[in-house]
Amino acid sequence: MGKSKEKTRKKAGRPLAGLYHMYILVAAALMRLRGIKLKLDRSALKGIKGPALVLSSHISLKDHIINGLALLPHRPTFVLSEHFVTKPYLGWVLKHWGHVVTKKMFCPDTSTIFGILRAKKENNIIVMFPEGRLNAVAHSQPVAEGTAELVKKLGIDVYTIAGNGAALAFPKWGEKYRRGVISITSRRLLRADEIAKMSVDEISAVVDSAIYHDDEKAMEGVRYKCRDTSKGLEYVLYKCPECGCEYKIYAGGGKVGCSSCGFETFLADDYRFTNGRMRSVNEWYYWQHDSLSLDTVMEDDIKIGAVNERGLMDFGAGQGHVRLDKEHIVLSGEIFGQSISLDKPTAQIGGMPCTPSREFDIYCNKKLLYLMPDDKRRIVKYVTLVDKVCEGDN
Repeated sequence: MGKSKEKTRKKAGRPLAGLYHMYILVAAALMRLRGIKLKLDRSALKGIKGPALVLSSHISLKDHIINGLALLPHRPTFVLSEHFVTKPYLGWVLKHWGHVVTKKMFCPDTSTIFGILRAKKENNIIVMFPEGRLNAVAHSQPVAEGTAELVKKLGIDVYTIAGNGAALAFPKWGEKYRRGVISITSRRLLRADEIAKMSVDEISAVVDSAIYHDDEKAMEGVRYKCRDTSKGLEYVLYKCPECGCEYKIYAGGGKVGCSSCGFETFLADDYRFTNGRMRSVNEWYYWQHDSLSLDTVMEDDIKIGAVNERGLMDFGAGQGHVRLDKEHIVLSGEIFGQSISLDKPTAQIGGMPCTPSREFDIYCNKKLLYLMPDDKRRIVKYVTLVDKVCEGDN
């Protein structure tokens, strides 16, 4: 009996058929009812069967629905961030009904590799988002290290699915969805026999090219309508392009402006600004990235969220202090009455997931922590500094 239970626990499994299919179909129907037009081209997925690997650009919080819809009636094994399974109710559903493989973000995690290998052994279709996190704006992130090695190790057919327009319909920084178009496309990227003949570097080049995505350019000219196009942008666009002042940006009612110099523009429903140096949200965001000095030092007293003994994220777990520069991130404080400390080279962080209006994330002793400064507009600057160091910018 004990051995039987052990074997059951080690199975990757698939999402429960009835519940999973109902969830995907209802979620897609709700999108359509909200004025989102779904265009679906899954011709490249015709005849797909496991074991197979699907790599998808991670540009919106609806990417799992987009992939699920494209792959129907198949029930794939999703590889998801540990972040999702620390949420009340959702975490239990994902683990017990969704049978997802969880991943610690930018942290060595052998259990994830074993979970993926089990899914392959069970002839499952495996869905991964190889960037490892969702960007603050409608643009892909660099593919995480180790992805090409994993593709080589699996040695199975690789496909891609893209939800063009998903980041514009559901911007990470926005509080509301936008009515517009999501065009779901698919592609057979690599065959197993091709992978067998390729080097890891060759695979990496193919995957990097396939995952790169700029949603603003992909859907140029398409309108995404809502009552307030700019609400929430102050948490992403922290620096004024006219006067250079930081944390003086305000946003709301479609307007984006600077309280220091008086500059003001309007974000139209095609994601273009009506005036000023910056034409779009992506352009403004990456101008901030390029203009950030590597000599920048960030330092804040913070509240800390951590996973409690029930496996759920507790946003009031503790407090502490964080300092970040190009050399190190240093964290000290306490959670649940216990002292914690971290001193890690910035270049080894890999990437820093965030919710722009709430927190940025890091692992300390393999434990997921949410770091929350009082001024939430500073979050994206922390993330950008880590990105620049990890990208090797000079």
